[in-house]
Amino acid sequence: MKRICKYIFKILFNIINNIVFYLNRGNYIFSPVFIIGCGRSGTTVLGETLSQHVQIKYLNERRDLWHKSYPEFDIWSSKKKKSKIYADEEDFIPYKHNMLHFLFFKEQVLAESKILLEKLPINSFRLDFIEKSFPNARYIYLTRNGLEVSKSIEKSIKKGNWFRNNDLLELYDIEEGNHHRGMWEWKLSIEHSDRFFRNIDSNRFIHLSYKDFMDSPSDKVQDIFDFLELDYTDILLKNISNRIKRRSPEIKTIEDPSLHIIGGDILDQTIHNIYTPS
Repeated sequence: MKRICKYIFKILFNIINNIVFYLNRGNYIFSPVFIIGCGRSGTTVLGETLSQHVQIKYLNERRDLWHKSYPEFDIWSSKKKKSKIYADEEDFIPYKHNMLHFLFFKEQVLAESKILLEKLPINSFRLDFIEKSFPNARYIYLTRNGLEVSKSIEKSIKKGNWFRNNDLLELYDIEEGNHHRGMWEWKLSIEHSDRFFRNIDSNRFIHLSYKDFMDSPSDKVQDIFDFLELDYTDILLKNISNRIKRRSPEIKTIEDPSLHIIGGDILDQTIHNIYTPS
């Protein structure tokens, strides 16, 4: 009985939300903004920080919304035999896009927000698809020292927290042990992102490094709010910046030469905090 009641409640809840959405959608302009960055680059703390603005609706890795529209994008479920890590314009399917647009826009309208802010690290490999799907989208591009990212990814791999299907390295015909997988994931992610952001209008994205975000959080958050054309107060910036602290020490020395071979020049640039896609 409880299960039936829960199911009925869920149906009624969705019906009510849909009615509210259709009644109010005319009061809003769909404004999607995507946080782009390799996993373990600080995208979570950045998203949670920006979500404190009342005009932002934040979707933190809402895979369910993506998978309702594009089930083939589910790379985490053990039930999926075939899934897609990489996606581009050819993966755009109109009726699936309409569903995704509806689900995203509904989240923004129901939250009565000016901005829909979405974060999902795998999107670094799907930027061409996102651009095709949301040509008016804006982006917040976060990069971090590749050594720090790869070390963090390696720890996640050891805990079993990695892609379950269509392995990232198998996709690129790379055979490496866990020691190098973190570096490869970071390298492939930033290469895709770098190529994308070098070829779109610079007015459509803002780039920041994790180091600058940690060192000057108030200034960087202010830059982002200005980019998004959002109002803010000094009190809001102060409250937000006071909560931002680096949890792990900086890493500037490449102890394993093989990591430098994988990372290349772009790794050196992130280590010295001089990387820019422009």
